[in-house]
Amino acid sequence: MQPMIIFYDNWCPKCSRFVQLVKKFDWLSLIQEKPLRDFLSSPYFPKLDRKLALRQMASYNGSWHYGFQSIYLILISLPVFWLFIPVLYLLKVSGLGQFLYVQLAVKRKIISFHCDDKSCEILF
Repeated sequence: MQPMIIFYDNWCPKCSRFVQLVKKFDWLSLIQEKPLRDFLSSPYFPKLDRKLALRQMASYNGSWHYGFQSIYLILISLPVFWLFIPVLYLLKVSGLGQFLYVQLAVKRKIISFHCDDKSCEILF
């Protein structure tokens, strides 16, 4: 079975923590993570909607998914979260999951690093 690929905003501390949590519980190695900012100008993954992926987590498992749909697919892949599948499914079909996801995504903090030979600058 080919692992699901998730693209996360590696300039977002919350997104990076979420991916670390996913890696911790991915006992079956079903998920492969990719830092999105490293692939923005890359010719790899040409069908990735980069603008949408900057606003919402993207995943690929044969087709592209964004936002809460990605979170849903990630969590149902991890056995430790299977107890929550009914709640996650209700959030998915009601649209409430996507609504809540967008509200959290809009309020996330982005920390960008701009480095050259002389210095590194952190922009908030």
